[in-house]
Amino acid sequence: MVAEARNGGFNLIFDADDTLWDSNIHFLEAQGAFIEALGRVGVFDRLEIHSSIRRHELTIIEDIGYGRRPFVMALQRVAAELAPTHHYDSVHSELLRIGDRLLNRRCELLPGVEPTLRELARRHRLLLFTKGQPDEQMRKLDRSGLAPLFDRVGIPLEKDPMAYRLLLAQAELDPTRTVMIGNSPRSDINPALKAGLRAAVYIPHPHTWELEHEELDETDGRVMKIPIFPHLLQVF
Repeated sequence: MVAEARNGGFNLIFDADDTLWDSNIHFLEAQGAFIEALGRVGVFDRLEIHSSIRRHELTIIEDIGYGRRPFVMALQRVAAELAPTHHYDSVHSELLRIGDRLLNRRCELLPGVEPTLRELARRHRLLLFTKGQPDEQMRKLDRSGLAPLFDRVGIPLEKDPMAYRLLLAQAELDPTRTVMIGNSPRSDINPALKAGLRAAVYIPHPHTWELEHEELDETDGRVMKIPIFPHLLQVF
């Protein structure tokens, strides 16, 4: 499917979090530490805590988008909502530590990402298209050392079909020579195909955020699933 146009080169659009580097595991660990902190002051109902986190998180995302800072804001609201008044200061102090670690934690590149991207960049145009807070995502990209490999970086509020169509127009991409690569069916695969891209390569990650899961159309010949990032060199 994809190899037909190899000689002419493709526009390869990459997701970042949990495609190029680990990310959501950091959120899960921060959430776990927060739940433990609440447990120490007598708040034990994990289902209630999780439900409260999700409710506040989605509200904040609607206002300012995805990212580590919005997640910490959600935890702060949950603490104010659930922590006993006489224990709030101790929970808040622990939350400051959890939030600081999450915000400043380095995202390690997934195995084989850097050499694979460097080889792909020799014969294709690479673009980065990822959700999140712009300052957070650019800081992670700068730390990764991968920034010079990307011709363009886009950080939309949401990755829906309209966002992909806008990227195609702004970057002057021929959709028949453009492929999306990522770990999220909801944000990387399905909307890219709905926007008319030639194909989408799905690389599952064990810690993909639960809200990024979505059914894939197994009958759509434009969907390719590979187990690890370096296999891209066999496709392109």
